[in-house]
Amino acid sequence: MSYMSVTADQMSSAAGYLRREWGDYGYRFEGIETRTFAVSVFRVACYDGSRFSIVADKWGNTRHLDTHSSDDGLHELVMEMDAKATAR
Repeated sequence: MSYMSVTADQMSSAAGYLRREWGDYGYRFEGIETRTFAVSVFRVACYDGSRFSIVADKWGNTRHLDTHSSDDGLHELVMEMDAKATAR
């Protein structure tokens, strides 16, 4: 089993962001990846078969990225959010 450092702020922020932006039903978290100590990626599956990612930092800041974007785009977003989260 691998260790993940996901904070309660990250979990609740990702869930709140999902609800605010897309609603209560038809979406589910299908995976959580800890990319850096300060940033985690929440993979979301949609009722229509599409997928996207919500990126949350340890302070509860969130952004999303359509998974049709490349992994490079996701990596850039993670690094940008990590730099901001660790600069505090």
